[in-house]
Amino acid sequence: MHDDDATRIVAKDDATRVTRNVAAPPAGDLAAGTVVRDRFVIEDILGRGGMGVVYRAKDLRKEEMRDSDPYVALKVLGGDYNRDPRMMMALQREARKAQSLAHPNIATVYDFDRDGEQVYITMEVLDGAPLNEVIQEHPQGLERPLALSVLRGMCLGLAYAHNKGIVHSDFKPGNVFLTRDNRTRILDFGIARAAPAGMFRSEASTTTQFDAGELGALTPSYASCEMFEGQEPHPADDVFALAIVAYQLFSGRHPFDFTPAIEARRQGLEPEPIKGLKRREWRAIRHGLAFERKDRSGHAAEFLRDLDGSPRLRLAAAVIATLAIASAGYGTYDWYTTRLAELPEVAFEDLEPTVRESFGQAMKDGAIAEEFGDAAGALDRYLTAYRLHPRNPDAVERIEALMTALADTALASGDARDATVLGDNLSAVMAVDDFLGKRPKLVRALQRLQDSAGR
Repeated sequence: MHDDDATRIVAKDDATRVTRNVAAPPAGDLAAGTVVRDRFVIEDILGRGGMGVVYRAKDLRKEEMRDSDPYVALKVLGGDYNRDPRMMMALQREARKAQSLAHPNIATVYDFDRDGEQVYITMEVLDGAPLNEVIQEHPQGLERPLALSVLRGMCLGLAYAHNKGIVHSDFKPGNVFLTRDNRTRILDFGIARAAPAGMFRSEASTTTQFDAGELGALTPSYASCEMFEGQEPHPADDVFALAIVAYQLFSGRHPFDFTPAIEARRQGLEPEPIKGLKRREWRAIRHGLAFERKDRSGHAAEFLRDLDGSPRLRLAAAVIATLAIASAGYGTYDWYTTRLAELPEVAFEDLEPTVRESFGQAMKDGAIAEEFGDAAGALDRYLTAYRLHPRNPDAVERIEALMTALADTALASGDARDATVLGDNLSAVMAVDDFLGKRPKLVRALQRLQDSAGR
C-alpha cells in the first residue's frame, strides 16, 4: 500500500507504522515548520494510524517558560474523522476523560482543541517504539522477563481505567508503547467508551454517546464477539484483547491467526498452547481468550491475579479488582501547588457510626492477616479502611509500614523479578489517589525497587 513515493505505509497486524525514508510529506500532511494554533511548531512525523497523523511539535508556550522539555506529541485527526461532528464531540469528551487517567502505565493526554479545520489532541512525547513493531521484530516472542514486565504494565494501566469506569475498546499492540527503558504506556484512550453507569463502583459517565465501533474504532482482530454484536462496553472486552496481546508477547503469533473473534468462534478455533509458560500463566491467557464474556476474566486486575497466581506476587492485583479508584491523582498536578493536607477532610468522629465501625473492623482484620503472614489480605483490608476514611493517619501508617517491609524483603532476596513485580503493584497502590501517590515513604520504596529491577 503506497500513499506516494515519499512515504511508505506498512499495514500489518491491524496496525500501521511509517517508514521514514524520504524528504517530502504526502498530500495533506503538515510540513515541518507549520504552526498550529499559534503555539505548536511541527517538526516531524512520529507515527500514522487510521484516525490521523501524530507529529512531534515544539510548544512555544513551554519554550517561553523555559521548560527543559518543550516538546509534545500532536495527534491531528484526518479524513472523515476530522469532518464528522459526532467524532469531534465524542473525542472532546473522551480526551477530557483521558486527562483523568493519571497512571504510570498510561500515556498522558494534555488537551483537545482545534485550529480552523485541524482537530488535534496534545500528548506527552514517548521515546521508544509501538508494541506492534516490537512484536514484529520478535517472531518467536519476547524474552520471558520482558514479556512479563510489559504484560503486567498493561494489566495495571487497564485495571486503573476499568476502576474509573472507562473501557478502552480498541486495545491492541499498536495502542501500546514500549519506552527505551522498557516501560509500558497505553495510548489512545481518546477513543475509549464509557461503561454504563452502575457497572462499577466508580464515576462512569452517563452522558457520553460515542460508540467506538460505530465510528470505525473497532479493530477486528482484537475485538471481542460482544463488540461485534453491539453489546454495551465492558472491561471483559479489553481483557479479550489483552489476552491476545499476551499471547503475541510470548509466542510472536496471534492466537487465531488474525481471524476476527466472531468468525473464530463460528469455526471453533482453539489457541495452541504456548511452550515455556507456567501452567497458571497459560490458564490465565486461555481464560482471557474465551469467546463468551461470561467465561472470560471480567477485569484486567482479575487477569493479572490469575497470571501471577501466588499471593506473594499478587499483592495489589487482588485489591484493584475490588476497589474503586478514588481520584486520578498520580503525578497529574504540580507537587508544590497541590500538596494535600495531611489530615482527612472529614474528622473520624464526624463519620457515620456504621462507617466508623466498618473502618475499625477492616483495620482489625488487616492486623490479623498480617500476623498470619497474609500480606495480600492485610493490604486489602488496610486499603478498604483507607477508602472508608481517605487520608486516615492509622490506615496510611499501616499501608506504608506493610509496603516498606515488603520492599525490604524483596530487595534482600536479590531477585530482580521480585523487585519488578512488587514495584508494579506498589505503583497500583500509589495510584489509588493523589495523597498515597505522593507519600514520601512509598515514593522512596518504589524508587528503590525500580533501581534494583534496573528500570
